[in-house]
Amino acid sequence: MHEVTIAGRTVPYRLVRNARSRHVRITFTPDGLRVSAPMRLPDREIRRAVQSKEHWLLRHEALLHPQVPEPLIDGQMLPFLDGAVELGIRHSTRGSVRLRPDDARMAVAAPGADSVRALVERGYRGAARDWFTLMCDHHASHMDVAHASIGIRDPHTRWGSCSARGALSFSWRLMMAPARVAEYVVVHEMAHLTRLDHSPAFWDLVHHYSPDFELDRRWLRDHGDWLSRAPGSTPRPPLD
Repeated sequence: MHEVTIAGRTVPYRLVRNARSRHVRITFTPDGLRVSAPMRLPDREIRRAVQSKEHWLLRHEALLHPQVPEPLIDGQMLPFLDGAVELGIRHSTRGSVRLRPDDARMAVAAPGADSVRALVERGYRGAARDWFTLMCDHHASHMDVAHASIGIRDPHTRWGSCSARGALSFSWRLMMAPARVAEYVVVHEMAHLTRLDHSPAFWDLVHHYSPDFELDRRWLRDHGDWLSRAPGSTPRPPLD
């Protein structure tokens, strides 16, 4: 592990040398900070590049020092859009998960406690694909745009993305945010199908289809660290 000083504190990071890299790339992983850099770039230049991202890193301070999440337990209520689902856990040699929002239930069959969280994530991912597909189809009709594909990811620091080819991607963790916040991310990314920038014209477009988007952006900014740690024992922050 390597270390860098951010705001007076020592932050460890894992350095990965990549022959294809041309620049320093910083990402968050479940194990902490990961830095990818060109093969021959000196360590001091890498540290300088990481320190130059201080403000960005501090926006995601909780991810700089990852904590071991508390075990998920049978009967626990997990956030799901505007409501919650009850987690039901039973032992099984083969892992499976079934999320039924209509019944407010997520049934997990797990071979052991260590596999429960991964199965819960699988349940959220499946629900996210269905929900985001529905939302994108809905907004495409009145925004007069078309997307190439929809992907479900866990990028930690980006809730959604849109490529130049029209490929949309969303974080499965948005299934634990209020529905209005998750829908704002849909509008945001679909607006990029018209304008692939963050110009005033882009934000005017977002505002047209999501008039309260600034409140939703603020929720993600203020509670993104919670969303990155969830699901867990702490309740979901309220929507202002």
